[in-house]
Amino acid sequence: MRVVFFGTRGTFSAAALETLLSDHTVIAVVQPAFRRREAIRAALGTVWRGGRSDPVTALARRHRVPRWPMTGPRHEAVRSAVRGAAPDVICIAGFPWILPPGVYQAARLAAINVHPSLLPRHRGLLPLFWVYHADDRETGVTVHRVTERADAGGILEQEGFPLPRGCPVDRLNDRNGMAAGLALRRAVTALAEGVARERSQDERLVTTAPAVQPGTPMVDFAAWDVERVWHFLAGLFPRFIEPLSSDRGPVRYGGVRGFRREVHSRAPGTVAVTRQGPELYCADGVVELDPS
Repeated sequence: MRVVFFGTRGTFSAAALETLLSDHTVIAVVQPAFRRREAIRAALGTVWRGGRSDPVTALARRHRVPRWPMTGPRHEAVRSAVRGAAPDVICIAGFPWILPPGVYQAARLAAINVHPSLLPRHRGLLPLFWVYHADDRETGVTVHRVTERADAGGILEQEGFPLPRGCPVDRLNDRNGMAAGLALRRAVTALAEGVARERSQDERLVTTAPAVQPGTPMVDFAAWDVERVWHFLAGLFPRFIEPLSSDRGPVRYGGVRGFRREVHSRAPGTVAVTRQGPELYCADGVVELDPS
């Protein structure tokens, strides 16, 4: 199968690309032409790990696959190149933009995207954040057909697994990458053999995963169980840091150590600064934080 791959930096895109390279002919890798700061902001539900290393670029170079930088969803040179390449399949993993029909319809069989959630849950930009915020006990990846509506196309494959409590989001991102490779392999093979089965997403079960502004309070300390607060803060630290304050002003913390259940008289969401580090009071216990 002739494949054009759309991805960005990071292990999620790299794992998907590596699987495709082992089974198919990848004729081009398309990446956003971000500057460094913009690249950090473009994680969009997958984790970009900073630094100079880019495993997607490294894979493309090792396999001598042309790389096409794309400056935006309407980059005409890339659109023309994709149409001219006449791929059998377009595969997308972690790409930051919705492709216009003039691009994704260039594929002979299908354009497919692998999304790091169990669709129709968490459609949108930041699925990993909302997996933790919604307290999901199971997560995974979904391969779906690309349509004009983001993350709304028919499902071809899903790979689910339990999410351990307090699991660091970087570790979840790596696990998603492994699952993405397996799910993409099954989907592309089924398309090649003409046996792909597609099911529509149930619109009644849709949840969204919009962007979150830094510094926005996201925890309901009065309603959330202390273990849930710990899971959310520990899993997303330091990618997301809940704004906290004590009677002395804003409180910074350098990690999330643990939690304990106890009866107390403090208002949920208040913080006491101790020698061991800040202590965050929830309705039914305390989350223990490391000093910054």
